[in-house]
Amino acid sequence: MTSYFERENRQISNRFYNLALDRAESRDLYGASILLKKALAFNNKNINARNLLGLIFYEEGAVTEAIVQWLISRDMLKNEGNPANEYLVKVQEDEDTEKFFQSVKLYNAALDDVKYDRSDLAKLKLNKAIELNEHNVKAMMLLSLILLQMEDHIRAGAYLLKCQKIDKGNQFVNEHMEYVLKNTKKNEVKEKRIQNIYSIKKLEADDAILPKRYIKLSENQKVIFVLIGIIIGALSYSLLIMPHNNTSAALSNQNEVIRYAELVNDQNKIIRDITIENNQLKTDYEDASTKLKAYEDQNKVFTSQYETLNSIISDFDNGYISRAARNYVELDKDAITDETLVTLLNQARSRIEGIGAKRLCELGTESWNGGNKTAAISYYQLSLSINPDDPETMFLLARLYQNLERYKEANEMFDKIIALHPQSNYARRSREARGY
Repeated sequence: MTSYFERENRQISNRFYNLALDRAESRDLYGASILLKKALAFNNKNINARNLLGLIFYEEGAVTEAIVQWLISRDMLKNEGNPANEYLVKVQEDEDTEKFFQSVKLYNAALDDVKYDRSDLAKLKLNKAIELNEHNVKAMMLLSLILLQMEDHIRAGAYLLKCQKIDKGNQFVNEHMEYVLKNTKKNEVKEKRIQNIYSIKKLEADDAILPKRYIKLSENQKVIFVLIGIIIGALSYSLLIMPHNNTSAALSNQNEVIRYAELVNDQNKIIRDITIENNQLKTDYEDASTKLKAYEDQNKVFTSQYETLNSIISDFDNGYISRAARNYVELDKDAITDETLVTLLNQARSRIEGIGAKRLCELGTESWNGGNKTAAISYYQLSLSINPDDPETMFLLARLYQNLERYKEANEMFDKIIALHPQSNYARRSREARGY
């Protein structure tokens, strides 16, 4: 039966959802997301609120966060009437989904580049991230910040304006757009005119970390430059050894040789500089690839942990205690740090460690009484893997070992009870069973 407080919380949650729906319909996604989070705080089973929050995340380019919300929604309400099922199917079938994931990865890699003061490399990745997903609001916001730092107000305004079209309620975007308008002195310009002023264009070569010369200079061209220099030097030298009657003319030819030799040396220096820059770019690329791979692996770990925790809770609630307990014991609980997963972990812990271990002990006794001693041992051992110091379970398992004439294991268990619980009734009974 639903309590009064549960009904009140559900009603409050629905009110927040209705307000959020109005905000979302007016393209105030930022305000809508805040209201939806409040709705879920009062009732985390508000499927409509969770599905809408997922849609907002998806619209803003946060594909991973959207999928998480829909997965939770689907697991809470598994019938066909839940729109989350349709959303997840569409994401799987959408040819652009892989591009969206790549866009998220590039944005996260760019964050690290900004952290380590590699703004040029961050610009490249953010530009590519926006190409892959034109709704990646976070990427456009970060790129606009970098451009503002470079005092490129016009281009920063282009990305901020695009963000406003996606989410007109985003406070960060609106505040920085005011700053851009103030610095470009376009406060009174109509929006149509602003669109013309702040038109987004692709980053040019001189905006990127790659030198322009490197882009145009192939390996064959490098060789040709060197050969040209050598040939010019050789030709000039040949002029010197030719007989001349005029000393000043000979001196002039010698100066020409020196000048051409300096040109060759300059070309060689350019090639060396390009090689050094190319090696640095390769290092940066490998570093970015490593971080992208780590992020991809992190997503896989998150999905695996979420599915395992959800199956533990589901199995326990549906009576599959043994399977739930085994999965819980095998789970690397220390590796779970995500806030959402920690909440699920606490729910699983309260079930398994709270009453699960006790129930497994009872199942062991029932199996023993039913003549299935092998199953009884399995239940007792599984119970002890969750609560290893429980004296009752240890004593029952020791007695069962004794019954099966496995005296060494029985005595080890009796000794453990005596050592851990010396003043308990089970310690006294263990001493009697041991014969001292």
